[in-house]
Amino acid sequence: MDKALVLGPVQQESAPLRRKISSLLRQAIETQMLPAGTRLIEKNLCQELNVSRTALRESLRELEAEGLITNGAKGMVVAAISAEEAINVYAVRGALEALVVEQFAERADDAAMKALEVSVDILAKSYEQQDVKKIVVAKAEFYEALCNGASNLIALELLTRLNSRITRLRFASLSKSSRLPTSISEIRDLVAALKQRNAGEARAIALRHVSNAAKAAIGNGKDQA
Repeated sequence: MDKALVLGPVQQESAPLRRKISSLLRQAIETQMLPAGTRLIEKNLCQELNVSRTALRESLRELEAEGLITNGAKGMVVAAISAEEAINVYAVRGALEALVVEQFAERADDAAMKALEVSVDILAKSYEQQDVKKIVVAKAEFYEALCNGASNLIALELLTRLNSRITRLRFASLSKSSRLPTSISEIRDLVAALKQRNAGEARAIALRHVSNAAKAAIGNGKDQA
């Protein structure tokens, strides 16, 4: 006789609304519209977003699980990224990107190379406009093209999971205007190495790019990222 499952009934949730609230708050945190330490007062947020307290609390729990907010002495606040956490984020990002560019050089077909070049052109335009929000979106599309060409969707999944922290750090890094020309130059050098199928050179450039970004975001260098 088959055993009966004891999982219990599925609870219905207002998922679409929760996702919209979470996405809006996440973007505000990532772009520093809500900087670290900002108190998140439920009453005020409900009024501003025109949502119920129940829906808001579901979203806040989601963001807390992602490490974007924390329950402090005065209630929910936007969490800070410690120097140690930032160092670890960039260490993981560097390792992943170094692997991905090597795989891209070895595996990417002509269509993948073309998609990467198109993503770089879009990224370059956002750099010319010096619009950090557009740069962040375009960079995400660039790395998606890179991971797709490398046939490594696991790396893309891991980078996506890191994305909220990476975006916050990237926003701090790219907000330094002196970083913009250096950053796009590094990416163009990377693509040139990939077009030559030079995996070793691409790896070295990727690691240098991440290292420079870390210096700018964490503050261990002067306008280096």
